[in-house]
Amino acid sequence: MSLFPVGHASHEDWRHAAEQVVLQLRGQMLRQPQAQHRLALVYLSQSLARHAQELLALLARSLPQVTDWVGSSGQTVLAMEHEYTEDYSLAVMLLDIPAAHYRVYSGVAPLALGGAEAGFDAHSALVHSSIDQPELAELLLELSERTSSGNLFGALSDEQGAQIACRAEDLPRLRTGAAVGVFHAGFSGVAFDSDVACISRLAQGCAPLGAGMAITQAKGQLVLELEGEPALPKLLQLLDVEASPSAGGGWQAALSQLRKTQAAIAPLGRGLERGALTEEAQVLHIVGLDPVRQGLALSSGVESEHTVIFCQRDTSKARHELMQMGAALKDALMPDFADVDGDAFAKPEAAQPAAARHIRGAIYVSSKGRGSEMFGGADAELKLLRHALGPVPLIGVVAEAQLMDARAHQLAGVLTVFTGN
Repeated sequence: MSLFPVGHASHEDWRHAAEQVVLQLRGQMLRQPQAQHRLALVYLSQSLARHAQELLALLARSLPQVTDWVGSSGQTVLAMEHEYTEDYSLAVMLLDIPAAHYRVYSGVAPLALGGAEAGFDAHSALVHSSIDQPELAELLLELSERTSSGNLFGALSDEQGAQIACRAEDLPRLRTGAAVGVFHAGFSGVAFDSDVACISRLAQGCAPLGAGMAITQAKGQLVLELEGEPALPKLLQLLDVEASPSAGGGWQAALSQLRKTQAAIAPLGRGLERGALTEEAQVLHIVGLDPVRQGLALSSGVESEHTVIFCQRDTSKARHELMQMGAALKDALMPDFADVDGDAFAKPEAAQPAAARHIRGAIYVSSKGRGSEMFGGADAELKLLRHALGPVPLIGVVAEAQLMDARAHQLAGVLTVFTGN
């Protein structure tokens, strides 16, 4: 099974960067003459968002074998072991997946209810949207219900971002110069059926400060009560700081600790296992305080009858999580032993190993504050990740929020790998 080709470049002239990417991809495609690369994934820097339509047209002309294009802009483009901090950067991955096993969707071609249409049954989906999407949580849940697994993975850009979702049906109009395949709102991406094997994992990089507390009163983004008591004093007690005119430094000492603290929201009584956050925990920023009502304002709406777990970013925890994520994926790809007749109780000598699976390509969506800031150097996060995974093709983006299942995270790294025998 061949690896997915990847091209990536940065140049002050974005057209030159695109040409470099095309040359890289053509060279890799020549070494895979039997592969049919119909689907392309594109990530571009935020400064390139305003050129997204021209860029898509240039790429489509240069790579006529590709019939479907999907992508998004982001703060930073990620490719292989490199974080592109330059203005005009892009990365492209070509996926060798038969057209019958995926569907490109957008606001003008939405994913069907139930995910099933014309013999296609959506199992999982790569999703691109914007962080300011109205009723985001509800719409993500509704979109996840259009897949049989509920597995959504992807990126949310800021309000100035661009999304690419161009289907084979759109290419004739694109080639005539029509403005098609680029969106600035709504949801877009590509859905895969169950024959496309992909696995997603989440790394939070946050260390819990204590046990979870039940949210007993909340209003929108404001948490008012925890365990039946005012929320703000409960948090200050946990942080062992005071915030009053009589306290030394007044609010300043408390604010310095609060700026380092996040709130992980999970279903009641869940989100924490063996002293670590689980994938059910949605880590949010604390964006404000309400001293009058003794509440905490979070970066997204919350509801009572949920658990909040206060936590802080931790470098050693983040490094350990990345290594664990790579190890867990390798374990998941190990062949299972099965009897040729399907007898689970067969003797060991009758068992045969199933064919080993390999990673063909990977998508990584990271967050602000990870990368060099958390891992201690340029490209350190990606080098650590690829050390854990091995030398697999990888592209991605640093986004405003990262999607995992039906939840948007703001401090995480979400890794998705595509596998094959």
